[in-house]
Parts: sequence; C-alpha cells; structure tokens
Amino acid sequence: MTTANMADVSLRAELQLKDGQRQKISVQLQNTLCSLVCGINELNVNVSQLLTQLVDREKDTRHCEEGDEEEDSDEEESLCQRPPVKRLKP
Repeated sequence: MTTANMADVSLRAELQLKDGQRQKISVQLQNTLCSLVCGINELNVNVSQLLTQLVDREKDTRHCEEGDEEEDSDEEESLCQRPPVKRLKP
C-alpha cells in the first residue's frame, strides 16, 4: 500500500441552532474500522458537551427573563413541598 491510501480522514457533524447559525464538529481519524468506532464515540462526546452548554445557556437566559415571576412560584412550590400532616392514632 502506498501512503496515499493510509491518509487521514475526518468524521464531521453539523448542528443548526434555532437562530439559524451552524456549529460544525469534526473528528480526525485514520482509515480503519477501529479508528472509525473511536471517532464516532469522540464525536458523540463532543456533540453531547455542545448540547449541554446550549441547554445551560438557555436555562440561564430563561432564568434571567423570568425574574419576579420565579419568586412568586417559589412561594407556591414551598407550600406544595411541605410534608404531609401526621395523623394521631386514637
């Protein structure tokens, strides 16, 4: 085999955000099945990290937008989280 056949290849994914922007993710791998499996696993980890960051950012944005509404809902939630009243045995 020549070195041209053993050239590195890459595995790519693209995520389109709801605002239309695109995020490209690429993983370099060799031209073997084992490398492909490892590359898929690495791509999975990278995509998961990116999605986690986006979800966290969305939560922070919503948290800041809700502001006063959240304080009211906290009071309601605390009422709902009280333990049940214990019954006295006769």
